[in-house]
Amino acid sequence: MHSYIDCTCRHCGFPFYQMLPVGHHVEVPFTVAVDDGEIYHGHKDYKWLEEVVKQSFPLAGQEVSIEKRIFKAHNDVVILNTLDFLYGHSLLKLYNAQHHLDRNPSTGLVLIISKAFEWMIPAGCAEAWIVDLKLGELRKGYTAIAEFVSAQLQRFDRVYLSYAYSHPDFTRVDIARYTGVEPFRIENFTHTTPRITFVLREDRWWHPHRADYWFYRACRKSGWLKVGGKLLSMRQKQLVESTIRYVKNELTEAEFFIVGFGTTGNFNGNTHDRRVNSLNGDIEREWCKIYSKSHVVVGFHGSNMLLPTAFAAGCVEILPEDRFGNMVQDISVRYHDRQQLFFYRFADQYTQPSRVAGKIVAMIRDYESYHRNMCKHVYTST
Repeated sequence: MHSYIDCTCRHCGFPFYQMLPVGHHVEVPFTVAVDDGEIYHGHKDYKWLEEVVKQSFPLAGQEVSIEKRIFKAHNDVVILNTLDFLYGHSLLKLYNAQHHLDRNPSTGLVLIISKAFEWMIPAGCAEAWIVDLKLGELRKGYTAIAEFVSAQLQRFDRVYLSYAYSHPDFTRVDIARYTGVEPFRIENFTHTTPRITFVLREDRWWHPHRADYWFYRACRKSGWLKVGGKLLSMRQKQLVESTIRYVKNELTEAEFFIVGFGTTGNFNGNTHDRRVNSLNGDIEREWCKIYSKSHVVVGFHGSNMLLPTAFAAGCVEILPEDRFGNMVQDISVRYHDRQQLFFYRFADQYTQPSRVAGKIVAMIRDYESYHRNMCKHVYTST
């Protein structure tokens, strides 16, 4: 959901929407013609964003339920628009709330937020405007939302608009303020039972071979992805189970959790399966508690790794080749020093279970000596 101004050229009467420098438009504030939806920007690297904007216009005329929740009255406010059709994009924008709450406490923070993130509204906000639409429905823009926001702005003396940066400094984010759950305490890394949590989705799959990937592409193109997806999910389950066996051979005391959306197949043995078919704030908070006790979380790029990595000590992410340019974009990096290289590890698209297991085991087994030699026994500037 974009932040824009409805404009008309004074000279020729040309009507257009001018995108404001918010979120992904910080560098490229598009101009969109009202009459035919033509987009003007002149940046060849933002074709993906152009396609997103095209889906937003013309505005849909359907009714939208919006709850206005007022926590504290303010005359001057800053608006943080977190609406987006992608889960990760919405969460990244929401992370900006802490900056405004801490740096500008005299200016009230107003969140425009989807109902899916209602459970993460941090204490201290002046207001929250909660939009009751599913994330997928936020691909389009809505006249009802535009009219609601315009009407509400009239209540204030002065209104600022947050940049809603898409990639804030994660090391400054206090995730407990959003969730009520404290992250993994790194000083306990070598003193607690190793826990590994796999984050799975049934629309993002780990493919062990190129043939598996092309099977997925063929299913998607032919309209058979619903059937093929079941096979891919079972295949992914086998890869996870194989990874667990490799880790168990090296770390016999380790415990394993599975979370995610979709429940294809059963994980047997001592694996704790916490997957679901429907999601709400209570379930997400319970998952956060699992992440917060996890030494390592493992997931595929695009499997909503932002929250898992905000809590866990480290991660292994399987990164497809066509997403190399997006490396670390879905990782909530907790460390500001060389520990980043130790705790955030990446595997290629067709990696094998033994290689993923090797990264997990090395992270847990080598941490004590790594920290002693690379973090403890060094001069610092303070």
